[in-house]
Amino acid sequence: MTLKAANLSVGAGDKSIVSGINLEATPGKALVILGPNGSGKSTLVRTLARQLRPIAGEVMLDEQSIWQLSPTRFAQRVAFVQQNLEPGIGLSIREYVSLGRTPHQKWWQWQESDGDRECVNAALAATELTDISNRSLAQLSGGERQRAAIAIALAQKPSILLLDEPTAHLDFKHQSELLKLLNQLKRQLALIVVLHDLTAASYLADEILLLRKNVEGNLDREHANSSAILGSTQDILNTETLQSAFGVAFKTTEEFNTRYYFVKLNETQN
Repeated sequence: MTLKAANLSVGAGDKSIVSGINLEATPGKALVILGPNGSGKSTLVRTLARQLRPIAGEVMLDEQSIWQLSPTRFAQRVAFVQQNLEPGIGLSIREYVSLGRTPHQKWWQWQESDGDRECVNAALAATELTDISNRSLAQLSGGERQRAAIAIALAQKPSILLLDEPTAHLDFKHQSELLKLLNQLKRQLALIVVLHDLTAASYLADEILLLRKNVEGNLDREHANSSAILGSTQDILNTETLQSAFGVAFKTTEEFNTRYYFVKLNETQN
């Protein structure tokens, strides 16, 4: 199953933030969206997730417009993890994650099947929530809520998983474990992930869409007038291209085959 965007323009109302986007997400690969604040990362992924209508262009799921699909049919194939989870009143983690099975159930089905429970248990285990699955969502920390949001998406058993800043609110341990989980999931799923951490992007991404705000830079002529650049991890994660997008100088260092990116501060900064 493939999710494609063709000549996509997204924004608020009639005002375009990002335009001319062409991308393709296929199982076995992770496409990471990077860019400075205000460059349109969340707006773009919400448009791909059918939360917003595009200003122009089309988003297609296996050559069919996502807007021609019913919400239920779309949810059976595509799961979306937003930045912030709104805790359901009175719901436990398990009850919340069980809602991920809703798109696969008949409207008159009031009880989980054995298959539903298997999917929910697997999602709880993958996000390390099994031991606290009876805890109320309202009692969770920010990191636990984020993991619950990912768990409900996994319980949907989607073919395509969209995530907006999934490592937000997670400590270093759970960031690392989540990235490992996503790296495993991309073997079966198509992933589109918004990130701000360049090291996380270098670990996870097979392809990167770099959104650019109106900043000065020394980008090559081919991309000089583009609001977005699509390329391999190696093509995008270099100091020159990053500087053109973020408007600051970068330094890199490598250790254990992992590249770390550092912003070079001005001499007047502490």
